Amino acid sequence: MVELAANLEAVRAAIAAAAAAAGRRADEITLVAVSKGHPAEAVRAAYALGQRDFGENYVQEWQEKAAQLADLPDLRWHFLGHLQRNKIRHVIGHVALLHAADDMAGIDEMQRTAWSQNLQQDVLLQINLAEEAQKRGCGEEDAELFLDVLLRSPNLHLRGLMTLPPADEEPELTRVWFKRLRALRDRLQVRLRGRPGASTSLWLSMGMSGDFPVAIAEGATHVRVGTAIFGARTPKVR
Repeated sequence: MVELAANLEAVRAAIAAAAAAAGRRADEITLVAVSKGHPAEAVRAAYALGQRDFGENYVQEWQEKAAQLADLPDLRWHFLGHLQRNKIRHVIGHVALLHAADDMAGIDEMQRTAWSQNLQQDVLLQINLAEEAQKRGCGEEDAELFLDVLLRSPNLHLRGLMTLPPADEEPELTRVWFKRLRALRDRLQVRLRGRPGASTSLWLSMGMSGDFPVAIAEGATHVRVGTAIFGARTPKVR
């Protein structure tokens, strides 16, 4: 608990410092504590320290934690990973934000599921800026088409964009990808102005433990931080 408290305080301080350096307020940035691979007790401990937003990647692992932590009513779950179509029904309507709407078939299934349950689901469109074969998401040139599909999906609320830049040990080298996502967001924001269902300000989910201060400098509204808070992960449960 002592180590977790120190880690969380250090991350919050780094967010505040990065925001101030960029002329932003720290409360403009949502810290998503990535709890995948860590037990429910770690989430509960972080919750006791004031953390409310937590990110998971695997449906079974998230379901088990959600059941154990059901007594924490204002805990907000974020689903960060790719959702297989046969698992979408387990997640839609049960998380605050889906960070990875990443293909047309998945978006279609999300809409059908949300419609059948008469609910609204906030989503982010995942952009694969570097077009890495091992990563999901649409290419930059297809982003407007995907956004059009999401805006025509009445039960999905498009809140913004998400990206996973190429891995690099030097945080500064990720800046170019964060700049590109912000520039894409700005272009799309202009084109979407006045469109029914379009957010007036699209969010940017970008930046992780190694580079979130750089992401904040480039406009991140959501940063996904796991190792810097919880330490190394235990083996995943799918």
